[in-house]
Amino acid sequence: MKPPLQILFLTGRSDPRSAALSPVQAAFLDALPVPEAWKVRVNFPYPAETPPFRPTPLLLASWRNGRQYLASRRAAFAERHRAPVLARIEAAARTFVLAGSSGTELLGNLRLPAAALARLHVFAYGPVARRPPDCDHRLVQGHRDWISRAWFRTGAARVATGHMDYLADPEVLRLCTLYLHEILEGPA
Repeated sequence: MKPPLQILFLTGRSDPRSAALSPVQAAFLDALPVPEAWKVRVNFPYPAETPPFRPTPLLLASWRNGRQYLASRRAAFAERHRAPVLARIEAAARTFVLAGSSGTELLGNLRLPAAALARLHVFAYGPVARRPPDCDHRLVQGHRDWISRAWFRTGAARVATGHMDYLADPEVLRLCTLYLHEILEGPA
């Protein structure tokens, strides 16, 4: 039987060889008040196995994320990643996506079918995308995050953080938990 909900990250890949969660991502996932079985412990594109996390220098990570953002706008990106993402979505009745930075754009560029989008709930922190997700979502931006604020000027909850600090901010965890409770207490 499928779990009623799964929670997963969808972010750019600072290290293209690995989809392992960073320690900060793992700690944020640990802090969410849901059963462990609902927590997906691997990032996009959700491989069955992945090399362990390794820190990536900020400049290199930014370069790689920027390249992936641009590459995601080509049809080949959706052709390559749509099926594994849909398979991951099928693993639960609903999916709660923690979309960090360019993860919002990557999600949109997968061009998922309406039936899959209807089962998604996206918590987009520091979103860098041409448009908000085509599904239920909440946007969160830092007052000091000029990167995200260049893309979304309105419609987001504001927190006192910069682009790299969302998952360490207690207010972000509080907003995410509130949204999660809304979903769990609302209609299935």
